[in-house]
Amino acid sequence: MISFIIIGRNEEKHLPKCLKSVFETIIKNSLRKFEVLYVDSQSTDNSTDVVKKYPFVKIIQLTGDVNSAVARNVGAKESKGNVLFFIDGDMEIVPSFLELVYSESGGMKYSFVSGQFVDIENANSSNYIGKAYHKIEKNFKKQYTTGGLFLISKRIWDSVGGMRNKLKRNQDIDFGIRLAGNGVFLIRLSDVLAYHYTISYRNPKRMFKLIYSGDDLYRCELLRNNFLNKYQWRYFLRENYTMIFLIIATILAVITNLYISLFGYLAIIIIRVITKTNISFWNRILVGIYYLARDLCVFMGIFFFWPRIPKNITYKFMKS
Repeated sequence: MISFIIIGRNEEKHLPKCLKSVFETIIKNSLRKFEVLYVDSQSTDNSTDVVKKYPFVKIIQLTGDVNSAVARNVGAKESKGNVLFFIDGDMEIVPSFLELVYSESGGMKYSFVSGQFVDIENANSSNYIGKAYHKIEKNFKKQYTTGGLFLISKRIWDSVGGMRNKLKRNQDIDFGIRLAGNGVFLIRLSDVLAYHYTISYRNPKRMFKLIYSGDDLYRCELLRNNFLNKYQWRYFLRENYTMIFLIIATILAVITNLYISLFGYLAIIIIRVITKTNISFWNRILVGIYYLARDLCVFMGIFFFWPRIPKNITYKFMKS
C-alpha cells in the first residue's frame, strides 16, 4: 500500500493542482491499495475547504508550534502504507513518474527515491524559473541530501525516527544526511517528478526573510546534530565555505593586527556572487549582502542558537 502524504500551509491556490495530479497518478497507475493524507499546518486561508472537495482524502489539522518536520512526522505516523510518498502542497506531480519507481505487484524499485522538478514562479504560473539544480550524469545519481519531495519505505523512515521536530528549517537535509550515515542514499532520477510553484531562491525578499526569521540559524544546528557525520561536513563546506573564510580571516586579523585578511574574505564573497548567472547587477549586490549577513548569523548561531523541541503539538482529523 502506498500513502500519499501532502503537507501545506496557506496553499489554497496550488492545492487543486496538487490533488488533481495525485488522483491522476492513482488512475494512471491503476492503484487499488492507496490512501491520500493532507496535513495542514494552521492555514489561515481556505486550504482545508479546498481539500474537502476531493474524495478519499484524510485531513489532519495541526495546532501548536508546527513546522514541516512535524507535519511529515504526523503524516507518517497516521499513514497505513508501507510506502510513503511525501509531497508539498505547492507541487504538481507528474503521473507517469510513479511507474518508474513503484508498482503494487513489485513494490518499490528503490527504497529512497526522488526525481527532478521544474520551478515555476509563484506569482505567475507562466513564469518559468528553471529546471531543478540536481546534476545527473546518467539516468540517476546517489545523493546524501533530499528535499520535501520523495518516496521512501516506511521501514527506512522509521529506522532514523523520521525528521527532527526541532528543525524549523533544513529538516529534510538533516534527514538525508542521517540516512547516508547509515548507508542509505537518495536515488535521484533524471526524470521530472513534479512542477514546483514557488518563489525564486534568488529573490531578494526570500533571501532576507531567511535572515529576518532566523531560519538560516538552523544551518549551525544541522552541524551540531551531525558533527561526526562525514556527509554533514561535505554539505557544510559546500554550502558555507565563505563562513569558513570569515572565521580564518577574523583569526588572522586578531593575531596579526592586520585587517587585510578581511578584504580577502570580501574578495571570496565577490567571486561567489560573480559566478551567479542570469541575475541583474542590483541583485548581485543584494546576494552579496545576503551572504555576508548569513555568514555572520551562522557563525553567531553556533554559540548562541539552541532550538528546543516543540512540546505543544496536537492534531485532529477533520471531517471531509
